[in-house]
Amino acid sequence: MSAAATSQGGGPVRTRRERRQRWLLGSVAAVAVLGTGGVTAYTRLQGVSAESTQQAMPRRTVTVARTDLVERILVDGTVGYGPSSPVTGRRAGTITWLPSPGALVRRGERLYAVDAEPVPLLVGNTPMYRDLGAGVSSGPDVLVLERNLDALGYDVGTVDGRFRSGTRQALKEWQRELGLPETGRLAPGDVVVLPGEVRVDKVTGQLGGSAQGEVLDVTGVGRLVTAGLAEAQRRFARPDAKVRLDLADGRSTTGTVRSVAVGAGEDDRSTLTVTIDFTDSALATRVDTGPVTVRFDGASRAGALALPIEALVALREGGYGIEAAEGEQRYHAVDLGLFADGMVEVSGDGVAEGLTVVVAG
Repeated sequence: MSAAATSQGGGPVRTRRERRQRWLLGSVAAVAVLGTGGVTAYTRLQGVSAESTQQAMPRRTVTVARTDLVERILVDGTVGYGPSSPVTGRRAGTITWLPSPGALVRRGERLYAVDAEPVPLLVGNTPMYRDLGAGVSSGPDVLVLERNLDALGYDVGTVDGRFRSGTRQALKEWQRELGLPETGRLAPGDVVVLPGEVRVDKVTGQLGGSAQGEVLDVTGVGRLVTAGLAEAQRRFARPDAKVRLDLADGRSTTGTVRSVAVGAGEDDRSTLTVTIDFTDSALATRVDTGPVTVRFDGASRAGALALPIEALVALREGGYGIEAAEGEQRYHAVDLGLFADGMVEVSGDGVAEGLTVVVAG
């Protein structure tokens, strides 16, 4: 608006209808359109006279109201098992048995076989890095062995990372159960230690081939959700952030962002791969793999003064305003805040809860 037509501070302005041409804002470029993996911006500006618009159609109005705004996006995701990791064999010999893709391998079960002897899975965070047996010093690898033997039902005595006679006896009993020589000793290649029970994703080794090298690719047994975001949407995918998951069967549940990985898209722009855990771990073992819609929430405002985006007017002098619906044509310059769900937060002189304004259209 011209300096003669508006007051300092952007307060209400009166102007003659026959001299004012109104620019209607159909949308604002910063509006986040809820859709697959992105934010879409668009603007529709058209110049029409207020008087001719008034004659052509009835004026639609809305009221400035206080409401809670939450910025959010909806993106397509996939329910699966997450990225796979290779299993590398360390025991010398020939591969004599391999599982099928999709097989679930639990603690103590055979993961593959070398020279007709099973190589079982142990669960832990420290791999076997030395021979274990009587006389070995205490350490985290001994603790992993003791915890697994205890979980499998063998009596090791005190589980404290010290290889005692109870540990040796429990190990021999387990070896007998597996059909192995009862040596009471364990070499690094005799077992595979992984963070949890696994699902076989792909078999990379060959029957009759060397057991030293990559043998399998495995994933966890629980389902995960993966979704792709643009770099500009990083603020929505904070680690530990809560999300809503709408499953293909119509059910809705929640999840938590586990990790965010950065990659490069086809146009060399950075993309984000977000991995999400189901809040309900039991559901994660039952839900079918397939598509899912993920809702990410961003910034929020509690009790914000807001109105529909289409009520904004692009002012000729720059910035945005709203038109009061009562009395002579009156505009209020406004400052824009958060955009969310087709609404926009507004503030400025004369802008108050209950103010009725004209909606463009």
